[in-house]
Amino acid sequence: MKLRIRPSFFVEQDGARLYPLERALSLLREIENTGNLRAACAAVAVSYRGAWDLLAELERILGGAVVEMARGKGSTLTELGRRLVWAEKLTHARFDPLLNSMAMEIDSELQSAISRVRSHLKIYASHGFAVAALNAHLEQIAAPVELSYRGSVEALRALHRGACDIAGFHVPVGDFEAAVFNQFRDLFKPSQVIINVATRRQGLMVQKGNPKNIWTVRDLLGPGIVIVNRQQGSGTRVILDLLLRQEGETGQGIAGFESVELTHAAVAAYVASGKADVGLGVETAARQFDLDFVPLLTERYFFVCEKATLTDPRFLEVLAFLKTMQFKAEVSKLPGYDASTTGVVMDLKDAFPGMVF
Repeated sequence: MKLRIRPSFFVEQDGARLYPLERALSLLREIENTGNLRAACAAVAVSYRGAWDLLAELERILGGAVVEMARGKGSTLTELGRRLVWAEKLTHARFDPLLNSMAMEIDSELQSAISRVRSHLKIYASHGFAVAALNAHLEQIAAPVELSYRGSVEALRALHRGACDIAGFHVPVGDFEAAVFNQFRDLFKPSQVIINVATRRQGLMVQKGNPKNIWTVRDLLGPGIVIVNRQQGSGTRVILDLLLRQEGETGQGIAGFESVELTHAAVAAYVASGKADVGLGVETAARQFDLDFVPLLTERYFFVCEKATLTDPRFLEVLAFLKTMQFKAEVSKLPGYDASTTGVVMDLKDAFPGMVF
C-alpha cells in the first residue's frame, strides 16, 4: 500500500455546490493530444454521446466553449479549453513534488501504526555499519523490529512525536560535540535513556592514492575539486557544515555541494565511480569501495528511547544481542569502529556530562 495525494479541480456553484472537473479535464487533455473527439473518447473510456453531454455541461458552467469542431479538421481546444488544461498542468508541476513529500510522511505514519498493531518495534536510525550488522541479525531471527534509515535529526524528531520507538543518532567527540548536540537538545526528554552502539571515525573519502591531494576541509575549496554531500538533516551533513564554518565558509562555492546521497556507502560509491573527488563519511565505507581515508574526527553512535522500552519484550532480545561478544566482535572488525562501550545503557546526563537538559 502506498498513499498518494493529488490536486483536484472543482467549480463552485451557488456558493455551495461543487462541480468536479476531473473527467472533463481528462477528455480535454486527450482532445489536445489526439485532435480527435472519438479518439479522445476511447482514451478516457466514455461514449461519444457521453462526451458531448460532458462538454456541454462544462461549457454551461464555465460560460464559454471549450472545444471547436470543424469538418475534416477534427477537434481543437478553444482558448478557454487550452487555458483550463494549462492550469491543470501548472498545478501539477508546482504542487506534485510537495504533495508527494507529504504523502510519504503520512504513509510512514500509517505504516508505523500498522507496525504497532502487528507488535513491531520501530527504529529510525542514521545510517551506520554497526546498525546494519544489528539489522542483519534481527532479520535473521525474525525479530519483531522494523528499522528504517533516516538522518539523525529526522530520527530524533520522529521519536519526539511518537512516530518510532527508538532513534539512532551520532555526535562527534571533542570540539564539535556541544554544537551538534545543541541542534538535538530540544528533542530529548528526561524520561529517555541512551544506549551506546559504537564509536567510529569520520573523515574524507578520496580516490585511491589521493590524486587531488585532499587532506583537510580547506582543500575542498580548491579549484577543480568536486564533492558529494549528505542530505540536510543527516548528522554527517551537520558535521560538514560545522567544519566549513570553522574555516569561515558555507559550502556555496564548492562544486557538487548540492549533490546528495542518503548513506555513507552511497557517498563512497559515488566517489569510487569518479563522479566526485571526495565525500565525508565513515572509514568503513571508504575501505569497502577501496578508497583512501583521511580521518578528521571520532564520533559516538547512540540509540535513544524511553526507559520503559528497555523492558519491552520486543526490545529485550535486541539489547541482549548488543551486549554479546558476538556483536562486539562484528563491530570491532569494521574499519574505524570501536565496540568497547557497545550495549552500555546510560542516563542522558551521564552520556553528555556538562550538557544542560
